[in-house]
Amino acid sequence: MSLQTPLTDNSPEELIDALAHPGQGYQAILKNRNFMALWVGQIFSQIADRIIFVVFISLIVRHFGPSDRYSSFLYIAFTIPAVLLTAIAGVFVDRWPRRAVLVSTNLLRATLVALIPWAAEATGGWAIYLVAFLISAATQFFVPAEAATIPMIVSRRCLLTANSLFTTTMMAAVIFGFALGDPLINLFSLNNVHWAISGLFLLASLSLGFVKTPPLCQMADGVRPPANMQESFSRFFEEIRDGLSFIKANPLVRNAMFKLALLFSAMVALCILFISFAKTYLFSDPQVAARKFAYIIAFSGVGMAAGAFWVGHSFHHARRGIMVFSGFTFVGLCLVLLTLVGLIPQKDYVYHLPKLSTGVLNLDEVRFTMRMLYTYTLSVIMGVAASFIAIPLQALLQELIPEDKRGKVFGVQFTILSTSSTLPVLIAGLAVEQVGVQTMFLLIGAPILIFGVLGLYNRLKAGNTDVSAANW
Repeated sequence: MSLQTPLTDNSPEELIDALAHPGQGYQAILKNRNFMALWVGQIFSQIADRIIFVVFISLIVRHFGPSDRYSSFLYIAFTIPAVLLTAIAGVFVDRWPRRAVLVSTNLLRATLVALIPWAAEATGGWAIYLVAFLISAATQFFVPAEAATIPMIVSRRCLLTANSLFTTTMMAAVIFGFALGDPLINLFSLNNVHWAISGLFLLASLSLGFVKTPPLCQMADGVRPPANMQESFSRFFEEIRDGLSFIKANPLVRNAMFKLALLFSAMVALCILFISFAKTYLFSDPQVAARKFAYIIAFSGVGMAAGAFWVGHSFHHARRGIMVFSGFTFVGLCLVLLTLVGLIPQKDYVYHLPKLSTGVLNLDEVRFTMRMLYTYTLSVIMGVAASFIAIPLQALLQELIPEDKRGKVFGVQFTILSTSSTLPVLIAGLAVEQVGVQTMFLLIGAPILIFGVLGLYNRLKAGNTDVSAANW
């Protein structure tokens, strides 16, 4: 726990500045074979992790039909290990060899993915949730081991560059991972696509096998690994109590975490609602919608990436309260506008590309509708708005939390975020069948819009004289 370094330990402005001005840092980091092996392993692992969600949704629709409640059950199966194991996994990762954890967790995920078709057919689809649970559980051990390995293999002067590369990769994986789900299913078919995903996890294991790390006792001056499991858990509970006490004593930290939890809960609930939205308004075939809903999420990722660059490039001196509440305003507005998609004619347009057809792929045309363009545009705007909320709040947390408490407090934060999203996802999956996806978008979007407008009005009214208002 105490030996882990969060990937977000630097502000987004610093990360983006490092990307824009790589200098000597990138030359050094790209010559570091251990880091390159870890980074390549992360790329394969992150992309596979996103693609598998799309495949799971498609399998659920095949076995259980288009009912949205079963999709929400999938997200809960992924979330429960995050709630239960995120912090506890660090106790074990502190005591186990890093490379062994990195390689074995990816081998385990590759094996579990390979078993999906057999397990699903043998249990009428119910084993899908068990496999999702086990894959997520393995991921909870992989992530802290990966984060803790970076400072072991990278010099202190290169940590900013290393973290910026990992942050960029995670954002790119959201975009390309979800976008690749549908093409891969088309290429391999739903019955065989699991082999491609298993292959990605195996490539991650192969790359991570080349990572050489020093013994744990050499990881940091003055810090030793726990002597036994009892000491590990004693440290764990002590750090959890310390993190909770810090959050309780700092209202600004609680305020920022509340806003982040609100944003995170809304976004993960939307991931489930987008499935129903795609089936209702974009695609007539539920099987097709179960794959192509991921494009809506991918376009949100594009918006978040663009927003992250924009924030880091142009908003260094902007008032954070204005940025945050502007973000909530536009997120709420986009959700309200999505309820109007049914007014747009569902006409099919075809854009002909140069002939790029093979025996497997046919890329000579792209089909789209005005409803798709409308939805994807609002999704990009929503992603930009989300970055205006998340980046200033996370940067402010990093400023407010002392360095020696960041690991503890962020561990509590990640647990809070995972826990706070579970109930909204379950409610969204059950309620959308009763009231419809338009009503759900309105029920989520209208309060967020009002929250953003009122907050924006209060911050503008406060002016520049009130420091706390300028921040919030």
